[in-house]
Amino acid sequence: MATERLPRYVNPRKMADGKRGYYWARPAWAKPPAERHGKTCPVVSSTLGTDLATAITRANAINEAFDQWRKGEGAKLTPGTVRWLFDWYRKLERFTALRHNTRAGYKLAMEQVCAIEMRSGTLGQRRAPAIDATAADSLYKKAKAKHGDRQSAYMMQVCRLVWNQAARHHKQTGVKENPFAGMGIQSSSGAGRGNRAATRAEYDLYRATARAMGKQSMATAAAICFEACQRVYDAFGFEDPDKRVSRGVTWGGYVPAERIGLIQSKTGNVVDIPLVDGVGEDRVELYPELEAELARMERGADDALIVRDERTGKPYTPTYQVQLHRRIRKAAGLPDDLKFTSFRHGGITEIGDSGTDDVRAVSGHSTLEVTRIYNKANQEKARRIASRRREHIELVAAGAVANQGDDDAEG
Repeated sequence: MATERLPRYVNPRKMADGKRGYYWARPAWAKPPAERHGKTCPVVSSTLGTDLATAITRANAINEAFDQWRKGEGAKLTPGTVRWLFDWYRKLERFTALRHNTRAGYKLAMEQVCAIEMRSGTLGQRRAPAIDATAADSLYKKAKAKHGDRQSAYMMQVCRLVWNQAARHHKQTGVKENPFAGMGIQSSSGAGRGNRAATRAEYDLYRATARAMGKQSMATAAAICFEACQRVYDAFGFEDPDKRVSRGVTWGGYVPAERIGLIQSKTGNVVDIPLVDGVGEDRVELYPELEAELARMERGADDALIVRDERTGKPYTPTYQVQLHRRIRKAAGLPDDLKFTSFRHGGITEIGDSGTDDVRAVSGHSTLEVTRIYNKANQEKARRIASRRREHIELVAAGAVANQGDDDAEG
């Protein structure tokens, strides 16, 4: 019998029952901790069965996954596979027009989907048109077991977006149906493990600890996120990698005891938030905690960012900001799950607890039209939001004092 031509790394073996079987053996140089392009090899040595045709099919799928790992972005993609479909989607304008962080989250989810292990090879080597609803449900279970509820939901949502577009262009992609539609997965706000709201007590302790450590800028950034409900990258002025929008709160937009201009980086617009309400005896300070932190800062030029690294006088880098936040959190004895994003979440939650459902005038969740009339209406709404929030804060504080008094009396 002529010797069969076997794919790379495939060895014939005699089975216990005397039959000939086939085995794909990962080369020794590719075993972990060996890496290519920052990743360990996603495939392992595998049995391929005794049927030659089936063994060759499985081996080719494994070799394709192996080559993708070895060559990285330069590996040739097989048309019609899941990895090819993701690459096709990433070339569409609807993907390239997304913000940097969103694109990065999508790409991570796609890589995680492609890396899901199958009986032979990985999902990235499977034909995209062949995936049906049953397969999608099975993939979701595997993703949940490895990546948790939130990230696995995000992965399936990204697949739903991709397959939806693929079905619209079925002549090009071969995909006619979307197996990821109707899975009943609750919406996720993005990649990652989620976020919780910081309490005002945690926020107060964090700021006090940051000040004690000589990091006033971190206390001020926390106040901008918690009190003014700004996103972390807006509070710190992290540069947009795509350079499409401006970020950061500058000194020129801050008039003490009057207003502060905040960047809504979703639009690039600056919205003036009133800091007081009323006049004379009826005057109420709406953000005393925020203004107290700003007053501790050395005021810079009008175009200078308010939050800057004390060591250099320059804007924070995202990496150092995360490291410093961890140090402050640990020094304060605060829980590990308190992220910097928790401050914004806590501020928005506090507004909701005060009885205000629509926080867009402060938080910038939605796009704002650039008109003076709309901005005036927005400022008035922001003033009402802050007034009700301030009443809520004082009511909660008064209740806490009353409860302490009752405890002391009982004692």
